[in-house]
Amino acid sequence: MRHLKNGSKEAFYKWKDDVKKAFRHKTELEEKLRYYERRLVGYDAVTYDSIGSGSRKNNVEENLLYTIGKIEKVKSKIRKANNVIREYLEFEEKMKAQERKLLYNLVELNLSVGEIATSMKISRSRVYNIVFEIIGLYIVN
Repeated sequence: MRHLKNGSKEAFYKWKDDVKKAFRHKTELEEKLRYYERRLVGYDAVTYDSIGSGSRKNNVEENLLYTIGKIEKVKSKIRKANNVIREYLEFEEKMKAQERKLLYNLVELNLSVGEIATSMKISRSRVYNIVFEIIGLYIVN
């Protein structure tokens, strides 16, 4: 078993949690984006030849700008989540099949060590050894 640099193990587990959060939030953010895009359809068109209706026009414009701002924020968060997921998938490609399956079970299926050991038909100590091998790969990258 490798001796890990101080803090490397914690960094790996933080990264793992960030990836899990990115998968979860991406779905939520995509739903939120669809909601805001549907709200855009409900706005009346802003016309500049309706001079007498100043307060109505300003309210529509403010709501429209608010919704567009929300859409941009959500799209930015989706891009960040996609970057985290892309980095995870690139990291996963560098692994052996057993390491890849364990990481998938740990991150995407959110299984416990005992559940992973049972599903992969290996001992719990072997699960930990594979996790340490993955951490070693994580440190190198």
